[in-house]
Amino acid sequence: MSRNNFIRTFIAIELPPDIKEAMAGVQAELGKSGADVVWVRPDGVHLTLKFLGDVEEEAVKKLGDALDGALKGEASFTLRAKGVGAFPAPRAPRVVWLGVEGDAARLSALAETVERVCAGLEFPSESRPFKAHLTLGRVRSPKGRDALVKMLGGFRDADLGEFEADAVSVMKSELKPAGAVYTEMRRIKLKH
Repeated sequence: MSRNNFIRTFIAIELPPDIKEAMAGVQAELGKSGADVVWVRPDGVHLTLKFLGDVEEEAVKKLGDALDGALKGEASFTLRAKGVGAFPAPRAPRVVWLGVEGDAARLSALAETVERVCAGLEFPSESRPFKAHLTLGRVRSPKGRDALVKMLGGFRDADLGEFEADAVSVMKSELKPAGAVYTEMRRIKLKH
């Protein structure tokens, strides 16, 4: 790669296979609504802390080094994938999401650290507050929306289990015709 190459980059916490498998089950059930939803492939779901967009290859390395330094000594913590909902509102879904609960204070602090590191490297700051969620799907049209809204109510308290937030990953996203392909470029382990 030459120095002028850009990499579509984001920072995330990876999910374990059992959570992704449970998500696929929820998506399959919600898919029975017949709603016009593009479901996210479970293997491509991450708990995104910050999306950066196209970043110069050299800046990605600096970012990884800066995150590594800022997260040194940070301890891992437990999160839970729980509760299905929709943005912007349950009755007018555009994005179907799975909630993230658990040590919310630690997760928010981690997201703030990531934001601060990125700001220090002159990446634009996020205008909206961090809202932990896992995107399950994106609603494309009103087709089947009422049935989907009814079904979402039954998944409001769905508990897909706990997982350990034990690393922060700098991820590469490549847009392909079959969907995005994600590659971990740098993994910063949190201590146990």
